[in-house]
Amino acid sequence: MNMPKLLVKRPDGKEEVFRVDRIRTTIGRSVRNDICIPDPFISRFHAEIRKDGDLFFLRDLGSANGTIHNNKPISSYVKLSHNDEINLGETKIIFQDDSAVLQNPTLITEGTFDSSNTVFLDVKQKQNETERKDLLALISKVGTVLLDSTSLEETLNLITSMVFQLLPAERCAILFRNTNSSDGLEIATARLRQETNSPIQIRISKRIVDEVLLNKRAVLTSNAQNDPLLSSQTISLAGIKSVLAVPLGIEDDIFGMIYVDSPIAEAAFEEEHLNILTTLASVASIRIEKSKLLEEKLQRERLEHELKLAAEIQQRLQPSKLPCIENYEFEGISLSCYEVGGDYYDFIERDNKRLIVALGDVSGKGTSAALMMASLHAAIHSQISLNLELTKTISAVNKYLVDSTPQNCFVTLFIAELDCETGTIEFISAGHESALIVRSTKQTEKLSSNSLPLGLFEHVTFEIEINHLNSGDVLVVFSDGVSEALSPTGEEFGIERLAEVIKDNLQLSAAGLRDKIDSALSKFTNNSPSKDDITLVIVKRKA
Repeated sequence: MNMPKLLVKRPDGKEEVFRVDRIRTTIGRSVRNDICIPDPFISRFHAEIRKDGDLFFLRDLGSANGTIHNNKPISSYVKLSHNDEINLGETKIIFQDDSAVLQNPTLITEGTFDSSNTVFLDVKQKQNETERKDLLALISKVGTVLLDSTSLEETLNLITSMVFQLLPAERCAILFRNTNSSDGLEIATARLRQETNSPIQIRISKRIVDEVLLNKRAVLTSNAQNDPLLSSQTISLAGIKSVLAVPLGIEDDIFGMIYVDSPIAEAAFEEEHLNILTTLASVASIRIEKSKLLEEKLQRERLEHELKLAAEIQQRLQPSKLPCIENYEFEGISLSCYEVGGDYYDFIERDNKRLIVALGDVSGKGTSAALMMASLHAAIHSQISLNLELTKTISAVNKYLVDSTPQNCFVTLFIAELDCETGTIEFISAGHESALIVRSTKQTEKLSSNSLPLGLFEHVTFEIEINHLNSGDVLVVFSDGVSEALSPTGEEFGIERLAEVIKDNLQLSAAGLRDKIDSALSKFTNNSPSKDDITLVIVKRKA
């Protein structure tokens, strides 16, 4: 399906188009958004678009000036349709989703041949008019045959088939340079005219290899056993009567060679055969390079697709909506420094008017950390559903991680159970960065770690500590990507600086506090890309 797009029309008249290709696409003034819009009337984290199956939904993220959808302000998720208009501040955005079907692009190569890309060798004599016509016909034929080949394997098989059609060769091999190999070569493909199930052993004179790859010259011999060029070599040509070897390359970049031989005296190669193979190689070189580039491109696309899929899965593991509990405000955000990351946060509502608030930080970064983060998410949700005490829940999660993850992997975790009626917080901090409670009086309390990280040792005692949120108090839990964010001079942002930002803005909502923290981080780091995942959870008690 055609991926939806956002046509962003800025107040200055400039227009940009952004693809909506993620489960969650954030829009706002902060550079940490998927779509950053420098409109002063837009909040730092203003709105988001979420994908659910084939449908897309718009939600305001607690912005100061609100989000307008088709001339109406929104207060919850609204479904987006083709050509819907979204207004953020003074910026107009058009959602475009025409659901057109796209075919996967296929690389099409012209059947023509550019002689300027040919490797001309000194062994190639000037042809007469008839020979030139024959070789031009051959170039056309080779180009036509190779035109439809797509994979490198298919291209190489077609080339060896043409060799057997055009030359009296009994064996053909195509070799590529490989600096990791002891002899500097690797066999890309090798075939016999008469197919056999026996393994093919390629034995080539080192002198031939040097002549072709280093001196960029083709080699022709019709009597290999008596040729002084090939005598006394460490790599022999047992039983071989005739040899042809020509470079594969474009201009002076020689990346390999075509090697053919025959043990049959009656099938001795001649200069005509050299011209044919050289011509074939010159056309095939271009096709091989294109096939190699195509395969590299496809491999990159596969990797990008896998990372994109992993990112979508990870985004689905994050809370799709914030808790809606009277007298409380909640915010959570997680931003990976790579496509996927190892930070985890969660809000899990329980039946007894209690709420689980969690934030974890997996050791490492990237895909491996993301996989462990998914395991942590699954383990916590599984254990929370059993309605056990928090200590038993975390002990079970720890045992699962010890049993299922490598020894050098671990998780720091802050997890709290909030009694929403009384404001009482029971928490465990397993090796995690100190959480903060900033009181309405602007006093600050650190909720420091009281246990070892998860995943290191099976027999660990986890202790519950108790605190309390009063009216106007704010609980802030964060990963070290926040506290250890670096300024251009190498100074850390630090917990004290974070506490000051919160104290200076206690009158704001949870969303407003999130934006102020982001703004302070951006200013402190001079908008430099983060070197660690940034995750933040805010709980504010209003009354």
